[in-house]
Amino acid sequence: MKFFSVFLLMLVAVCYVKAEELTKENVIAIAMACKEEHGASDADMEAFKAHEGALTKEGKCMAACVMEKFGVLVEGKLDKDRAIEVGTAIFQEDAEKATAVVEACVDLEADEDHCEAAVQYAACMKEHAA
Repeated sequence: MKFFSVFLLMLVAVCYVKAEELTKENVIAIAMACKEEHGASDADMEAFKAHEGALTKEGKCMAACVMEKFGVLVEGKLDKDRAIEVGTAIFQEDAEKATAVVEACVDLEADEDHCEAAVQYAACMKEHAA
């Protein structure tokens, strides 16, 4: 579970942020902007920080927004190459697992709604990272 939590947080963050700028605070700053953009609640933000699945539409859209801003979710689909690149960069000691998690989820028949798709990809990665 710890692997998944760190993987998902960093997967969302690392795509457009230089390694030296990649901090939890940067991810949270982007999430805060997305929270405002989509009208998500403080409870939605706390669920995001705790790596819990979003329950509200606004929380789901906040998660999708973060993934989109960092290039992980493109047109409602998980970007396989970027996700693998991110996962292997973060988890050099367990790059094979990071790759396997992405490969297990990339072909998921996700909802056309980007907000729902983001949550579905996150759930898939959580399942395969366990």
